[in-house]
Amino acid sequence: MIWTTWRQHRAELTVGAFIVAAIGAAMIVVGNTARSRANGLSLPACMRARRDCSAALESLHRDFHSIPPFTGALVAIPLLAGMFWAAPIISREYEAGTHRLAWTQSISPLRWITVKIALIFSAIAAAALLLGLLATWTLDPLTAAFGGRYNSTWYDVQGLVPVACILVALAVGVAASAIIRRTIPAMAVTLVVYAALRIPIHWIRWRFAPLASHTFAVALTDVSRMPEGSPQDLVPAVASTDWVHGVTVTDAAGHALPTGNGNLSILQHYCPKLQEIRAPGSGTGASSGTTTEIHFQNMDACRATVNNLSIREKLSYQPASHFWFMQTVESALFLVVVGLLVAATLYAVTRRRPT
Repeated sequence: MIWTTWRQHRAELTVGAFIVAAIGAAMIVVGNTARSRANGLSLPACMRARRDCSAALESLHRDFHSIPPFTGALVAIPLLAGMFWAAPIISREYEAGTHRLAWTQSISPLRWITVKIALIFSAIAAAALLLGLLATWTLDPLTAAFGGRYNSTWYDVQGLVPVACILVALAVGVAASAIIRRTIPAMAVTLVVYAALRIPIHWIRWRFAPLASHTFAVALTDVSRMPEGSPQDLVPAVASTDWVHGVTVTDAAGHALPTGNGNLSILQHYCPKLQEIRAPGSGTGASSGTTTEIHFQNMDACRATVNNLSIREKLSYQPASHFWFMQTVESALFLVVVGLLVAATLYAVTRRRPT
């Protein structure tokens, strides 16, 4: 059965091996180049000394600005594998009628599908793990310049999550193939179900580990100097590799303050008469375009009112140190889904006899 599985899927496995080798070679080249460039900018030493590294980070970001589209493309690989590899695995047997021959031999349907799933899933999972760990190494010198490992597309191609993602896609494809028994509908269902499982994770991922927090006291006179800004602009920034979830603003008594319009909402809580006035600017020249001048009525009176008052801002974030824990939790959740889908596949294959 192992040899038969290889014979049936050797074309896909060969193409997949070439793709993995090409992506891996590209990652090694990019990783070495990125490290060389970062060392040339003295970025590692600057980050260890906790100095202002903005110039080096901007230069690194500019040199490797094409990396995010590349990582974004890699995110689509699990879906493609599920649609074009897993979805036809069983359905094409039904469509061609070859399942009658396969299941009337000494090999039972259970053994037939179990060996297929075990071999194909294992080979692809090993390749995904290799690329995920290699991506972690490749992107490490660029992490600070591109918003940290929690950057959405970067997170999905690093560490353990790529393995979980591709196993989910394969499991969805195989389950759809076994239940629907038609290749094109199974591919369409794989697309919809995988997207339904994958996309919501981006909005709940921050819950996979406890948030860290810092609370800062901010003088309202400082807020009045930045009425167009946001509360987050007024607190010391966390490390560029951390993932900021949000800022909660309270007064000295601990009561939450409105932040709908940023700092302006905070000031208007204390100064109801403070108003924002927008007026057309006086642009000059044909190419100057239309400008808008913003003024704040009663700002001086508001500053006198809030003098010597302060607010508290609580910054909540996921530290970079939580990265591997969150990856483990997310991967475990997906593996549970994989187990359920594989069980559904085995049930569909063994209970629905050849027709």
